[in-house]
Amino acid sequence: MQPIGRTSRLLCTLQQQVAKTGFGLTRQLHGISEGAQAPSIQRPIGSNRRVAPAAGTVGTLNWPQSQQLRAVNPFPSTIQAWMMDFGSNNPVEILDVQRSVFAAPIRTDIIHRAVTYERNLRRQGTHSARTRSEVRGSTRKIQPQKGTGGARHGTRRAPQFVGGGKAHGPKSRSHEIGIQRKVWLMALRSVLSAKYAQDQLIFVDNMKLESHRTGDLNRVLQVNGWAPLPSARRDASIMLLPLMSGDLAANLRNMEIASRNISGVSLMNAADAEVYEILRHDYLIMDRNALDLLQSILKPM
Repeated sequence: MQPIGRTSRLLCTLQQQVAKTGFGLTRQLHGISEGAQAPSIQRPIGSNRRVAPAAGTVGTLNWPQSQQLRAVNPFPSTIQAWMMDFGSNNPVEILDVQRSVFAAPIRTDIIHRAVTYERNLRRQGTHSARTRSEVRGSTRKIQPQKGTGGARHGTRRAPQFVGGGKAHGPKSRSHEIGIQRKVWLMALRSVLSAKYAQDQLIFVDNMKLESHRTGDLNRVLQVNGWAPLPSARRDASIMLLPLMSGDLAANLRNMEIASRNISGVSLMNAADAEVYEILRHDYLIMDRNALDLLQSILKPM
């Protein structure tokens, strides 16, 4: 054991005195009474609020209740659009439509998934080719196995012969693929937002026609600038999307008849709207009832 030097003994004595009288000096400096508890690093000096339990006590922490943080959207929940008159293309009023429906992010990858899904549903899947077991012919061996100097052959119905079966040919099947409903709704919101951003989405008050003649409807579309003039020598590309259910279908009977014989003009019920049909037309025209229906369906929860 090494002897303790004089300097070491002085340091030990000084530390003991500081440990005994240090808190007394702190009391005098900060005005703490003699009966008060020694301040802790967990409690600020001069504060009586308990931030954490004292050493040796058992209990839950007395931390302030945490508040849930929510992001604030700086943009309004609606955007504005014109409501036009179908016959004259004059503005009728200004609409407030949902931003989440007509100004949503345009996801081309989601649109591709929805278009693939819808087009696969249209495929009949009736293609079929006969295999070697289905074609007509005998199964007799056409030549001896050896002695001919040629390749070995069996039945004439083999795929290498004319009139034989098809190897790995197509068979009747369903091309349907699955897609989540939320993904398809997101694709529909993306297509509507793209039409709105390109100024190709037109809202009209109603689509009632006084006549069922095709020429009258074609003249209205050309005068309003939605269909090209005859001198342009190209077809129109217009998607009419009214709500045709119940009594509304009877009011749109003239529109249904008049639009049958116009090349490039399609009429579809808003309740049966498809992403591909909206995407392949230049202009999308919908009435007020269709707007209310789509907003109620496509508005995120």
